[in-house]
Amino acid sequence: MRILITGASGFIGSHLVQGMLQAGHQVSMCVRHPAATHGHWPGLETTKADFSTDHGIADWIPRLRQIDVVINTVGIIRESRGQTFEALHTLGPVTLFRACEAVGVRRVIQISALGADETAFSPYHLSKRAADRCLREMKLDWAVVMPSIVYGPGARSMSLFKAIAGMPLVPLIDKGEQQIQPIHVEDLTKAITQLVESTSPLRADISMMGPSPVSMGDLYTRLRRWLGLGRPRFLSIPYRVVLKLTGWGEPVGLAPAPTDAIRMLQTGNTANIQPFVSRFGFMPRSLDQALTATPAQQADRWYAGLCVLRPMLRLSIAFVWLFTGVISALVFPVEQSYSMLARVGIEGIWQPIMLYGAAITDIILGAATLMAFRVRLTALVQIGIILLYSVVITASLPEQWIHPFGALSKNLPLIVATLILMVLERENRWTTHYSS
Repeated sequence: MRILITGASGFIGSHLVQGMLQAGHQVSMCVRHPAATHGHWPGLETTKADFSTDHGIADWIPRLRQIDVVINTVGIIRESRGQTFEALHTLGPVTLFRACEAVGVRRVIQISALGADETAFSPYHLSKRAADRCLREMKLDWAVVMPSIVYGPGARSMSLFKAIAGMPLVPLIDKGEQQIQPIHVEDLTKAITQLVESTSPLRADISMMGPSPVSMGDLYTRLRRWLGLGRPRFLSIPYRVVLKLTGWGEPVGLAPAPTDAIRMLQTGNTANIQPFVSRFGFMPRSLDQALTATPAQQADRWYAGLCVLRPMLRLSIAFVWLFTGVISALVFPVEQSYSMLARVGIEGIWQPIMLYGAAITDIILGAATLMAFRVRLTALVQIGIILLYSVVITASLPEQWIHPFGALSKNLPLIVATLILMVLERENRWTTHYSS
């Protein structure tokens, strides 16, 4: 069969691509950035599509020619500039479903989420539920797949849990009794392959989860043991405090998870496994089985540490630029600043222009770093300015290299730290967009 997979470069989507190919199907990948997928899937048909803008049926009909099955995996856990729950979870999918109905696609499989039902309260779940409801009302043969947390190679949510488990003090919301029932992505793929190949009509909501629930406290204990770090020392934080801290950090990207995700976690994410087993004829692997089958590597331990340090690194670099700009403009004696500028050949009216212009630039760059705005461009400008300052000061004030406080030599680790932030933020953005 010819299968179109939307969000095919995301975590679930990429595993489904591999699974469908192994099952002998033809796959068309529907992604926002086709060029980024060519190295992973050379020769595979790739179609450019963007759920944030493609809201006309005419946008989708050419992509659906000769397609038998559509699997929609597009999803985000938090909104960002240009990517909203309404656009990506509701408007885009609904348009796709209507186009499928118009051209006669045989089957549509919608990857929704456990909790996107009558109990839904978060914008994430409500936006998923709206698309699910629309699909159920169509004449298509459909399945609404509602998985719990999905884990496996490349899973962002489990990577975050591993990073938290690796902390010296592992924070728990209250006593860590929140229940989740994670399913391995290979088991999810196996079940969806059965749905694709079924010769019987579907038209069903299907919950998918692991064999049994696990509390967050127990999850961190298992993950920490998997990382080879011994038993955890827990730090209990009241739920309301966690919500406040997350609310403060979320606007500047310093919260590890959105506030709504914390609320959803607090309500639990579990279901009865028996309907799954009866329908698909197999028991999904347990978390312990999955962890035993894939022992932790050094890269896992590195990532666990870096995932937690990423927001701290961004905050510290932002602080350096903001602090430098404010000190230069408002605190440090102007006469001394002008004296140093004179030593590098800047005189007269150019002194205040250079002093306050540089201070404003530093503040702007610090604010851009804090808000994670155009991270790559901001970082490159910062590195360029640091190198320019270093060259000018080396030529005019070489004694700064032997200053006991390292006035100039500290630029070297700052450049390296900025390069590391570029890599970490790039990976963070890649796994955030269309990650379901």
